[in-house]
Amino acid sequence: SSSIRELSSGRLILGLYTEDGRKSQGSVVFSDDGGKTWQAEVLIDNGGIQLDAETDVIELKDGTLYAAQRPHMCSATSKDRGATWTVSQPMGFPGHCPYFLRTKDDVILLAFRVPNTSLRFSRDECQTWSDNVVIDEVGGAYPSMVNLRDGSVLVVYYEEGQGSSIRAKRFRVTAKGMEWLPPLSP
Repeated sequence: SSSIRELSSGRLILGLYTEDGRKSQGSVVFSDDGGKTWQAEVLIDNGGIQLDAETDVIELKDGTLYAAQRPHMCSATSKDRGATWTVSQPMGFPGHCPYFLRTKDDVILLAFRVPNTSLRFSRDECQTWSDNVVIDEVGGAYPSMVNLRDGSVLVVYYEEGQGSSIRAKRFRVTAKGMEWLPPLSP
């Protein structure tokens, strides 16, 4: 549910999830030739937790890869660019369809659905997370985010169900927390 991520080395990595009928867990595939070929799937040990995964990955400043997986919101790390992973551990909060973004100010954002459409942020390279910040009361979500030129962030997500629509909000993370901003003029 998240996009292909490009690491500082140029490696492309894509978070996936896999199941064999009895067990589900996160996994990744990676490419070192710009996406022409992809290495075999690398499983992320679920630690005995049933993970529907929807894995997303972010590279930390020290080169460690940090993966988030649903629905219990578990994380795992890799010190070798995704070739091996630690056992998944609960992050302490629920969430579906995780999506990472590092802001221009080096704050790591993690958007997700459940509860509602929400996000948390980390100022210490995913060591701790803020309290839950509700983006919108609607369910569905599958949020995606992008840094804008003015230093703000745009989050785009959808409503689930009949008559659903695509929604967007703009914000900035400040020293005091979240600052919701009006839409930009075209």
